[in-house]
Amino acid sequence: MAEAQGSKGREKLPQTCRSRHPHLGAFYPGCQARPVLIMMGASNLWFPSTQSIIVMPRSDAEKKEVLADHLRVELGIDQIKQFGDQIPVIRALASARNIDVSGLADADIAAAVAEVLAPPESEEAREERRANWDPIELLIPEWRYLQKPALFPEQQNNTGLMVTEMQRGPDLHPYIARVVGVNRMKRVNAVLGFTRLDEMDRVNDLASRLVDLTRNGKPAWVPATEDRGEGIFLQFDLDAVAKWEVRVEGTALWEAHRESHRRNFARRFSETSKIVNPDTRLPSPRYWLVHTFSHILIREMAMYSGYGAASLTERIYAWSEAPQREAAAGLLICTTASDSEGTLGGLVALSEPGRLQGIVLSALRRAARCSSDPVCAMRTPADPEDFLHGAACHTCCFASETSCEKANRFLDRRLLIDIPTANGPTVPGFFGSAHGI
Repeated sequence: MAEAQGSKGREKLPQTCRSRHPHLGAFYPGCQARPVLIMMGASNLWFPSTQSIIVMPRSDAEKKEVLADHLRVELGIDQIKQFGDQIPVIRALASARNIDVSGLADADIAAAVAEVLAPPESEEAREERRANWDPIELLIPEWRYLQKPALFPEQQNNTGLMVTEMQRGPDLHPYIARVVGVNRMKRVNAVLGFTRLDEMDRVNDLASRLVDLTRNGKPAWVPATEDRGEGIFLQFDLDAVAKWEVRVEGTALWEAHRESHRRNFARRFSETSKIVNPDTRLPSPRYWLVHTFSHILIREMAMYSGYGAASLTERIYAWSEAPQREAAAGLLICTTASDSEGTLGGLVALSEPGRLQGIVLSALRRAARCSSDPVCAMRTPADPEDFLHGAACHTCCFASETSCEKANRFLDRRLLIDIPTANGPTVPGFFGSAHGI
């Protein structure tokens, strides 16, 4: 093993890939990549590329949009071609496959049939749509549903979701505008593939980096799990976040994070960086804010909920306004289990006003100090450094791999509360001074 390491050892390794995919039991000749030595237990041996959604009730308009996909999958193209002009037959076949079409008119079903029978999109159009896809699109329906408390009492549905609009405690920080208790939820997690050596920023960045799950590269299905659980949703004051974000974007600290991200993107995603502007992949300051707040809250809630910190996961809703979406600033901390009964309710119980305001207050006060300060508090990337966090470390902010959706990147306590910086004046923390909280 020692002879295979280092620059001299690399010369003793095969100089070109054997094109073998052991998980598929197949060879694909033509790969010119150079082999790299990796220990069997190395952390960079396997990075799963996954996507997850929380199952939400669909409106009538949304049901119409997905009807064509349901018919295509459940009935198949051949049956739809055979009975496409007989809407009553299509309706009966759909009902037999548990597709709810009771509230749809014949014209809606006919439109869905026409969509199924339409010529498939070209490969160029498919690639363009894939390149323009943003993972935020999976979060937008969840955010929009959570913005409609009037729908919460009408939860007679089969999605497994039950949420309750909670009262705000009188001492809860005013910048936390809403609290929603997620009594029951169902989350679906799908594995789309995996990468070696380094994880992908997005699964659609470069298809050649994603190891295929099937021999033809186009799986008809992917492995997925369905978990049930509970959680707490917190929404920030959107106007306050927007005003704070403008102030932060002009600071030296944010410029240092931006430059560090550019260096990191060019080094770690070298192929992707040739065609993608790295600034478009840097999460906005509001994401750093919500993400950091989520981490300190996970650490605090783990002491009261009955679940370990590794059992709590985050779901961050933080993006600026765009033509196809409204601005968002909120987070969902949840815990799920594969058991059909879900979890035991210890987490959602913390959404009660008296308990939550104490937890938030304690979390913010703990974030003001770290046993690694002042090193941690003043950590700011400078060339040639390319790390993607600031005042954050394993002592104060980092969470386990199962909890964080960004592998402990994009964290900085200075965006939460006022903490002195190493270069320039103190950055305006969203929640202000720790002494005034």
